[in-house]
Amino acid sequence: MRSLTDPDAAVPAHQVFALCAEASGTLGPWLADRETRTGDLSDRRLAEAATEWEYELLGDSLPWYVHWYEHGEDGRRAELVARLLGHGAARLRESGALAEERHRIRLLGLTGADRWTDPHRPGHRY
Repeated sequence: MRSLTDPDAAVPAHQVFALCAEASGTLGPWLADRETRTGDLSDRRLAEAATEWEYELLGDSLPWYVHWYEHGEDGRRAELVARLLGHGAARLRESGALAEERHRIRLLGLTGADRWTDPHRPGHRY
């Protein structure tokens, strides 16, 4: 995805990612591709995606509209969250992302009261 490597990309990388995932009906290849991209720009794009997506993900929704019911929003969200908690969290930590960004990813691994009472939870209303 050129939006990951072009500092002047016309469309944000997280929007291109969502489009590719929706068009193909799968997240796997696109997540794998993102994981192979390294460097400051790629890390910045990951942080931008996490910032853009965190509201919906913390509300247990996929951060884009699923156009085809057979593609399963819950499964896609779970796959995206698993990658963000694993590879994404490590990349954000290594790249020196702000503690606030890292905490919001960490919160995705919590459920129920643990998530909603965590001192680092943003004040989102759903």
